[in-house]
Amino acid sequence: MSRPKPMTYQQAAEWLEQLADPERTGLTAEFGRQMSLDATLRLMELLGNPHEGLCAVHIGGTKGKGSVSAMVEAAARASGMRTGLFTSPHLVSWRERIRLDGVPISEDEVARLATEVRPAVEQVERENLRGPSFFEACTAMALLCFAERDLDIAILEVGLGGRLDATNVITPRVSAITTLGLDHTNILGDTLEQIAAEKAAIIKPGVPVICAPGKPGPSGVIAQTAHERAAPLRVVDPFELGEVHPLSPDEIDDEALPILAEPLSGRFAGEQVVIDLPLLGVHQAINAAVAAGICEELARQGLPITRDAFVEGLTAVRWPARVQLAGARPWIIVDCGHNEASMRALMRAMRRHLVFDRLYAVLGVSHDKPAEGVARELSSVDHAILTQASISRAMPADDLAEATRFWWRSYEVVADPAEALERAKQLAAPRDAICVTGSFFVIADLMETGALPRDL
Repeated sequence: MSRPKPMTYQQAAEWLEQLADPERTGLTAEFGRQMSLDATLRLMELLGNPHEGLCAVHIGGTKGKGSVSAMVEAAARASGMRTGLFTSPHLVSWRERIRLDGVPISEDEVARLATEVRPAVEQVERENLRGPSFFEACTAMALLCFAERDLDIAILEVGLGGRLDATNVITPRVSAITTLGLDHTNILGDTLEQIAAEKAAIIKPGVPVICAPGKPGPSGVIAQTAHERAAPLRVVDPFELGEVHPLSPDEIDDEALPILAEPLSGRFAGEQVVIDLPLLGVHQAINAAVAAGICEELARQGLPITRDAFVEGLTAVRWPARVQLAGARPWIIVDCGHNEASMRALMRAMRRHLVFDRLYAVLGVSHDKPAEGVARELSSVDHAILTQASISRAMPADDLAEATRFWWRSYEVVADPAEALERAKQLAAPRDAICVTGSFFVIADLMETGALPRDL
C-alpha cells in the first residue's frame, strides 16, 4: 500500500462515521450472520500484525466487563506500569475508546491512526471480504496504537459476544469472563448456555482464565471450554460488602457533590484488602473479585502489580455513567444500564446509598433492548419521563410509552433527552431523586448538549 495522505481529525471522524456501525443502527440477526474474524485478521496482516506479542488482558462477559477493565487498568497504572485500555462504546468522543496511561488519545493521534488504518480497510473491501465495521476499524487503531508504544500491559474489553468479536484476534496473558446474562439474544443465543459458549470462545489454549461465579449450566460450558483448551480456570469468590449509611439531602454541603463509595473487603495474594470503591452497587463485589483475580495472575507471571497498588488503583478508579451521582437536591443518578439485571442493580444501589422521597425516571432504550422488562424493574418509580436518543437504533419515545405504559404509576413522553431531564428537574423537589437510564446514547446526548457535565 502506498503512503496515505494524512487526514485531519475532522476527516478521520467523517471517515469513521461512514463505516457500518451496528452500535448505533441496531444489532440485527443479519449482522450476526455476517460476523467473522476474517476481516479483522486481514486488517492485522496488512498493518504488520500489531496484535502479536502484545502483553494483554482480554475481558468478556455480559455485565461488568467495562468496570473490571477499568479496575485492572487503574491497578496496573498504580503499580507504575504503562497501560493501554480499549473499551466501548464511548460517551462523547471515540477518543475515549483508546486510552494511554488512563488518558484518552488526542485528536491528532486519532487522525494519525485513522490515516494508517484506512488504506488497510479499503484494501480489505477491494478483496471482496466483508467491509470492516466502525468497531473493527477502532479495534485495529487501538492495537496499532498499543503496539507502537512501549506499554507494559494492554487491557481490551470485548465488544460483542466473544467468539467473533474483533478483539478476539489477540492471545492475552489472562482472559476473564464476568457475570453472564441474557443480552443480544438475537445474535448470541437465547439461553445462558448459548451465551456462555460465545463468551468462552475468548479462552485461548494454555492461557489462564478468571471467571465470575454463575449458574451451573453456563458455568459448566465455560469450565468445559477451559478444560478442552488446557486453560487453567479460576472461579473467584465475591468480595464482601460493608455497611453503608444512606445519605440524606439534609447532610450534604451545597458547594460540592458528596463522594459515595462501596465499602468492600476481600483478599489479594493471600492478604486482606479493604477498599472504598467509587463504583456503586452490590454487583461491584463480584467485579472487584474478578479484577483481583486478573491482577493476581499477572503478578504470578512476573508483572509488578502489588497488593498496595491494587488497593490504590481501585480506590481511585473512574468509570463514568455507572450508577454515578451527577447532582444533588434533587439527587441525579446517571446509569447506562440497558437490561433487567442492570435496572435491578440501579434501584438497589440508589436505595442503598441515598435517602429520597419521590423517584423520577428519565428513560430511553434502544429498539433491540427489552423495554418492557426494563420498565417492570423500574415500576416502583413515582413518575417516568420517556425519551429517545438521537440515533436510528433508539426506540421512539411514543413506541416506548405504548410498550411499557402498564408498568408506570404515571408517565409522560418528552422525546428530546435534554428537555426530558429539564422536565424531571421541574417536577422534582429538593428531597427527591431522578435516575437517567436505559441507554448509553441518551446519556451521551445529554453530555453533548451540556445537560449533563462531560467530566462525570
